[in-house]
Amino acid sequence: MFARAALLMALGLKPAAGDCPSWGKPFPSNLAGLDKISFANLYDVTYYDQYKVVEYTAAGRPYDASWHPEASLRGTRVPPMVLYQCGTTKPTTGMPGVPSNARFFEIPLKNVTVGWGGPLAFIELLGVSQSIDLVDISAISSPCMQLLEVCYPETHIPENLPDWSSNPDWMTRASRTDAVFTDTFGSGWGGDAAKDVPFEISFDPGSLSRAEWIKFMALFYNEEAQAEQIFEQVKTDYNALKAIGDQLRTDASTEWQGQQPKVMFVSQSGTRNAITNAAYKTQFITDAGAQLVQLPAVAPAGCSFTDNTDGSKMMRCDIPAGDAAFTSFLAEADVIIDESSLWPDYDPAKYRGFATIYNVTADQVPALARSPPNIFRLDGHVSDAFEDGTVGSGWFDIQQSEPQQFLAGLMEAIWTSDFASSCGQKYLWRASDLSAQNVVGHQNCPLYSAGQNDCQSLHDRLHTPPMCSGTTTTAQSQEASAACGAGGALALAALVFAPFWAAF
Repeated sequence: MFARAALLMALGLKPAAGDCPSWGKPFPSNLAGLDKISFANLYDVTYYDQYKVVEYTAAGRPYDASWHPEASLRGTRVPPMVLYQCGTTKPTTGMPGVPSNARFFEIPLKNVTVGWGGPLAFIELLGVSQSIDLVDISAISSPCMQLLEVCYPETHIPENLPDWSSNPDWMTRASRTDAVFTDTFGSGWGGDAAKDVPFEISFDPGSLSRAEWIKFMALFYNEEAQAEQIFEQVKTDYNALKAIGDQLRTDASTEWQGQQPKVMFVSQSGTRNAITNAAYKTQFITDAGAQLVQLPAVAPAGCSFTDNTDGSKMMRCDIPAGDAAFTSFLAEADVIIDESSLWPDYDPAKYRGFATIYNVTADQVPALARSPPNIFRLDGHVSDAFEDGTVGSGWFDIQQSEPQQFLAGLMEAIWTSDFASSCGQKYLWRASDLSAQNVVGHQNCPLYSAGQNDCQSLHDRLHTPPMCSGTTTTAQSQEASAACGAGGALALAALVFAPFWAAF
């Protein structure tokens, strides 16, 4: 999807000295191509001389009609935003392209509230964490963002206490910042609609679509060039892995002997089991060289279909009425990813076991009968416990920014000895190995040093995103990896003199 290519010129606006943050980037001088959004479906941008107009597309969702804490916003569309360069005159509705219902933000943003984990990884990637004035760290898994709380404890307030939508301390602090990154559910709501910026990554259906939200975040900091470099690196690596998956799909030398293995995501909530076929999960499975366990046209006895916001179909089966049907689908899968919740602490020792949760035996479910069982979980990267006992999961706050890392891990889970990634496993852990989960804390940030943390460097430390397509083991996939790796190496070489941030 491409943004509208109207790079119109507005009235000349002169910058004034002293109004911009010392670390901020200037407004892009070369606008050509900056409005190109290739994968993300839910936002669009048009550039003018000293301002940008950002609009949420018709494919996006309105403010949630039931859950949003601000009654006046429920069910309404998110309005456009006008981002104007600091030190210039604030645009008015009489200027080209400025909508009458727009929200206005002076950029680069000087101080922000981060209302939930999704935007945080992209702020890290762009190296603009110095703008974070308020964030709830208690559900965050990034080691360096956990160190942020140690270095600058005043930045952290648990926004869900005493009530997730009405914490007076959170509201007061958020109201003092330039912008509040939330979502249309109102996560981290700051109390002021004029400062509300829904970061709708969770509703963009594709894996690379979500990664391209780095360009959305970049708009608020004039970091478009940086975002383009990062996204191209991620896309190149992701596509290299996808090419290897295409080779493995028909490789007769693998364990699956040229057949596509079947994969499914399942969960249990209350008295129902579910097969969760969100579009981005289906894409991951397909790009890994596997196939989804297909749902029937008509829901079997005891089960019903539910439409996801991305247009995909999910099936829920009542317990025990739908047990037989649900078990029959489990029996088709070669690899099963169990999303049943361990929140708030994600303690593997509390995992009751797949057979117990879903009331099945190894005789009924081949994936469970394997040695070791092909049952995986998604909470392979978590934080250590915070004061209130909660634990952050990388699946929710980092994974969207590095789809290549999850794709590589999924391919390792599916293809076992036939594929190995240069990144290793991160988000998935085999449920039979309770020691496989990786627990990280602020001490895992490279800037940590007992009693002598390099706090200032949290704002300017340089990273590169994980590159995961470097190692494979079958003959055909080695050829594919070599071909794709050459392109990846060229892309990396082009970026040597343009270092950038990556999430952990």
